[in-house]
Formats: sequence, C-alpha cells, structure tokens
Amino acid sequence: MSEFNAQWQAKLTHLGAIKVTGVDTQKYIQGQVTCNVESLLPEQWTFGAHCDFKGKMWNFFTAFYWHDAMYLLCDRDVIPSALAELKKYGVFSKVEITDASAELAIVGAADLSPINNQLFAQIASADKSVAAKQAHIRLTLGSNDRLRHIILSTDWSITDGLTEGSLVWQALDIQAGIGSISSATSNEYVPQMLNLQSLNAIDFKKGCYMGQEVVARTKYLGKNKRAGYILSAPAAFDVAVGELLEVQVGENWRRGGQVLSCGVLDGHTWLFAVLPNDTQAGTDLRVKSQPDIIVTTQVLPYSLDA
Repeated sequence: MSEFNAQWQAKLTHLGAIKVTGVDTQKYIQGQVTCNVESLLPEQWTFGAHCDFKGKMWNFFTAFYWHDAMYLLCDRDVIPSALAELKKYGVFSKVEITDASAELAIVGAADLSPINNQLFAQIASADKSVAAKQAHIRLTLGSNDRLRHIILSTDWSITDGLTEGSLVWQALDIQAGIGSISSATSNEYVPQMLNLQSLNAIDFKKGCYMGQEVVARTKYLGKNKRAGYILSAPAAFDVAVGELLEVQVGENWRRGGQVLSCGVLDGHTWLFAVLPNDTQAGTDLRVKSQPDIIVTTQVLPYSLDA
C-alpha cells in the first residue's frame, strides 16, 4: 500500500519505544536530552534528541507521558544502542529504562480512518496533542488539512487485518521535514543537521544536558555547515538508510551527503538526507551505489533559521 488517503491506516513496524519509569524519571531524562520534559504536559508530545558529550545524536525521538511512565518513540533499529547509552548514567538515579517495543502495537492512521474513529471518535485532535485511554494512546501530528495520528496500544488486536505502512509513513514524515536516526546513522550528526531547531526539539534555555555546549555553540557561533533536506524521484526505488549521495561538479561526481530515511508514496520515492546547508532546491543528486537513480531537492516546509 503506497498511497495515502483520508481513511488510511496501517501497522508501523519500523517504530519502537523506550520506556522510562521511577521517581527520578523526569529529572534524569531532563539532564540527558535536548527537549524540555519538565515543561511537557500529559496532553502534549515533543520531539527530542539524546546526544553524546560531543553533541552527536544517539537517538531522535518523540517523547510523551503515559501510565506513569515516559516513552521515547523512535526507530526500532536504533533502540539497542540508544538504550545502552541512555542507561549509562541511570545507575545513579531511581529509574528503570527498558525497551517497550514488544509491549506495544503501533499503528499509523489518517484523521478519518476507521481505527481513529473507533478508538478516539469523541476526542478532538490538534497538532502535537496526546489523547489517552486505558489501553490506547494517540499522538497527533500534521496540519489541519493533513492530520495524521500514531496510535499505540497494549491491545495487539488493533493490528488485525492491517497491512504494513512504514514506507508510506516515512514518506509523510519526510514531506514534513522530519528525519530519523537509525543504527546506520547514530552518533554521526548534531541535532541541527536534522533541523531539530525547526522542529522545536531543542530548548536552548533549559539547564545542562549531554552535548549542550556543542549544540549551543552550533547555534550561537554558526558552526553548522550541514542540514537536513527533502529529496524525491518520480519512481519507486529501494534506497538504503546510510546510502551516500553524490552531486555533479563539472564532469565529475563528488560526495554530497547521506540518506537518513526513505519512503515511497504515490509512486514517488522520498528521501531525507544530510547535505551542505547551502544546497538549493532543485539540485539533482545521484545515489552512489545506484547511479541511475537521480533525486532532486525539494523546498523545506519550515525555515532553517527557526
């Protein structure tokens, strides 16, 4: 299923979740991540990142509270390494940090989809809102004309009869300028290289956290020379995460950047890649291992100066 419509719903098997519990949960996570979880309300979610002391991201996630726990929704592939790094200093706090992926069914749903209407028909939706019931929770993202939801549930029966929709969902994320960190790209990029300042995933006024000095220096001293870009091709291709892109210079092709995520929607391939931050919309690049695939940069839906 490579199309998206108002009733679309599908399993999102590319996503998993880290679960944090214990009396020190908020305090501990606040000191580890770029976003401000102390100001995060139960009815809200936020993007965020966990970095090393050099400001390189171990993980990029969506954080929210549910059932007296904090969850970090992220690429399932990166969880083993990201979990190990997040737990590294947890021994000094009263927290338990686990991989909760096996506990949760994760579904993507359009606003008028049957599953959304069935589970949350009486609950109004808004961008970055959270709606929760005992066994289900819904995270809403997107604009009014294209609202979509991530539904997580401890009741696995909600996935009965649903097809896999990860490639479509990733394409929708890419169109919204939302990247991803996987095992192939973990510990490679500072948050601004995925435009996290434009996604309100960095709180520059909060207290200390891992990598804060580098993240702040990147902002205030203009040190960043790379950014996240949307690219597309008018055909469906399989492009691996971590794949290199090349840009033509004269008669030669030189390294241009790296693919962080790939999706397919309506017969088009969509890529999110880190490229030099002076790259212009309309620039053609090719996939290094598949040079016949040409992708073109698109206009971002936000300003990089946010």
